Amino acid sequence: MDEERKINWLGLFIKIIIVFIFLLIIIWLVSKIVGSKKLSDTFKKNINNMEEVAVAYFKEVDLPQEKGKSKKITLEEMIENKLIVSVNDNSDNICDVKKSFAKITREKKNYKLETTLECGKEKNTITRNFSFKDCKNCNNNANNDSNKNDQKTDTDTKKDNTTNNNNSENNQTEAEKTTYYEYVKEWTTYSKWMRGNKTGTNIENKYEYYVVSEEDYYILGTIDKNSNQVEYTVKLNKVPNKDYYFTTIKNVDFLSNNEKEFLSEDRILPNKEINSVPKTLQEYSLKENDFKYTLRPYYYNGEFYINITIKDVKTSVKSYNGNYFVPLKVTLKFSSPVVAEAKPSGDYETITYYRYVEKNKETKWSTESSLEGYTKTGNTKVE
Repeated sequence: MDEERKINWLGLFIKIIIVFIFLLIIIWLVSKIVGSKKLSDTFKKNINNMEEVAVAYFKEVDLPQEKGKSKKITLEEMIENKLIVSVNDNSDNICDVKKSFAKITREKKNYKLETTLECGKEKNTITRNFSFKDCKNCNNNANNDSNKNDQKTDTDTKKDNTTNNNNSENNQTEAEKTTYYEYVKEWTTYSKWMRGNKTGTNIENKYEYYVVSEEDYYILGTIDKNSNQVEYTVKLNKVPNKDYYFTTIKNVDFLSNNEKEFLSEDRILPNKEINSVPKTLQEYSLKENDFKYTLRPYYYNGEFYINITIKDVKTSVKSYNGNYFVPLKVTLKFSSPVVAEAKPSGDYETITYYRYVEKNKETKWSTESSLEGYTKTGNTKVE
């Protein structure tokens, strides 16, 4: 009996350890699932901006009239036609311009607009309704029916007139001849302005401009030699104009021949302190193929920042006080949101618009000596 009542302490301890490990695995999996669904603020701003551009674009083009039919424009086409002036990019999280798109679909009571953006591991689709009132060509069918009715009416009238004329000719022994004068009226019609670059005999172009500026930033960061990844944020110490809140990474360079700039007072240090810097950086700095990086420029509360992630470090360079230096020369392009018709004096980029121009002509024959709005051609006929 005493032996049966003895507790197997070793077995109980093993069971507790197994339960504890199982709970840790569940917590880790839940954190991964929850964390994977969170989108960055930069991504949210980009997809919202892309949706606004898509709404403006679809207001200016002919939309499908048959229920279930769709029309699509990719992010690549938006950039080529300069419908969108800024897309944040970096080496790892660049947006897929072919898989990112906006699609509008005809439904029973309205249109549905779907905007999809895919940047690296971040992907999302947002939808909104698009009213028939914003559809450029939704009333064309009604106009065509009206024109058909008018044509029928004109045909019936001509038949009646022909019958009456025949009766009159049969009843008249001799008709008095009448002189008719030819009149003409010419006018021009224009379509709405649309973004893009088209040329042709019936195409008219106009241009708008927005100011741009470029700046170089020498950013000197560090990473612990025993770490494989580090993330830090730098605040830009000089900007051309705080109204230029659209930023694009134009180029990234490494130490190369710019060591003196990384050692100068104009360099930018991250939000983590660097205790000391050697007189030369060459033998303590990561080279271009020693690591991967992600750069996310953003504008917040009147200031400009760049979030930097360094990862997958594999190097044979020496460490300095237990750290490797990470010198990055980043060239940023700043774009003004103000678009104007006057060409700026400094650096600028151009937005091209086009519209269709149609020449219209109407001819009338009349016995009157003049017709308001018409020009007499000089041609006459007698009937």
